[in-house]
Amino acid sequence: MTEEQLHDTKLKIINSARELFALKGFEGASVREIASSAGVNIAALNYHFSSKQNLFFQIMQLGYQETSKAIEDYIANNPDKSVEEFSVWTFRYFLEKSNMLRSVFKMMLSDMSMDEKHLPQEDFGPPGSRAFATAIVKELNLPISEAEMFWAVKMIFSSIVHFALMYSNRFCSLDGKEHPYHTQAALEKDIRRLVKVVLKDLRQ
Repeated sequence: MTEEQLHDTKLKIINSARELFALKGFEGASVREIASSAGVNIAALNYHFSSKQNLFFQIMQLGYQETSKAIEDYIANNPDKSVEEFSVWTFRYFLEKSNMLRSVFKMMLSDMSMDEKHLPQEDFGPPGSRAFATAIVKELNLPISEAEMFWAVKMIFSSIVHFALMYSNRFCSLDGKEHPYHTQAALEKDIRRLVKVVLKDLRQ
């Protein structure tokens, strides 16, 4: 089997497992079911991941790493963007990746907890949080304590994720119609407003 074929097989397993873990939880999704959904045999799953637990952890880590890299790359390639613009871009990124976002969050709420050795390496909170912090410091040009920065990133990032999850699930629609306060444009306006409030607080 070529390297490309091995990579394709691993990707099939990851995509199938992510959906099944999100739907059934860690205990509910069997190795046999994951392999069948991916169109591979159990030996292939064991070859790539050695166990169902390792597969679960790798999916969580991949989602975290992918998001971190996307956010960090955007900041690096757009150094003149404001925190507002950066936050709106992050919201749009999560909308584009809505399937992954929903699946990972369902996995986070499943019956499998991550121990310390499997936790993502980011030491400051959500994926890309250091990039968020860098953008905030650059815009404010003020000394900010780590505690205050952690609060700021948490407030902005958690709101972005919440809005993306709700919008992508059409949770905010009424009778099948999009409410004017819950359109994508309205939510992006809310994010900009929130960022202004957070930055104003940091300036005080």
